[in-house]
Amino acid sequence: MTNETLIEKYFSKRLTTDESLEFQTLYDTNPSFKQEVDFLKAVKTVSETEDDAQFKKQLESYESEYSKQHKKTITKWIKPLITAAAIVLIVFSFNYLMTESFDEEKLFSTYFEPSKNVTSPIVRSTDNETTLNNAFISYSEADYKQAILLFKKAYQDSENSELLFYEANSLLALGDYKNAISKFEEHLKHSDLLTNRSHWYLALAYLKTKQHDKAKQELTLLINSSETFKKDDAISLLKKIE
Repeated sequence: MTNETLIEKYFSKRLTTDESLEFQTLYDTNPSFKQEVDFLKAVKTVSETEDDAQFKKQLESYESEYSKQHKKTITKWIKPLITAAAIVLIVFSFNYLMTESFDEEKLFSTYFEPSKNVTSPIVRSTDNETTLNNAFISYSEADYKQAILLFKKAYQDSENSELLFYEANSLLALGDYKNAISKFEEHLKHSDLLTNRSHWYLALAYLKTKQHDKAKQELTLLINSSETFKKDDAISLLKKIE
């Protein structure tokens, strides 16, 4: 039996016991035979990742031709397999490049900075020791953990929905993206002067957590709104992640 036939039957899983012994002996003692088998194994593995049926179909085609001609060189089905493997690798590389065409971490760092306090002027005086005032003092000093606690209490006392916006900003600044997203979404259920601004920060939170479609949606909502805050940045960022 020729080496080509042994290899074909090996990949078709049709070797008899004697043929298996012959195959193994050749594999162990014949470097050229081993190299050819190993190469085909590698090609088959790549092909199966994308489409196992294609490889099986190729073997069936080979068997059909062999039965008609009684002799066939293995090179006639190596080429299609190489082509299939090359296509798989090209598609994989293309998809990888497309998904890795931008760096979420870098974009987030470039565009994110906590919102300024545009709601309540800070009064640094012992005569104004209110929860709200202290919340904004902590926020301005980047003491975000303390600010979150105070904003929560101030919101419970006043139900001023703008405070949800600052609490969410504090969470985002601390890297608590999950809770920041939840808080921005809660703020968007209200209608106040800062509501549309939450679209910007929510987009950044989605971007940081690799939720690209949601980030694009929030940027689009901001761009299409009457809000001028960060609109140019939103247009710029949307172009980079599309």
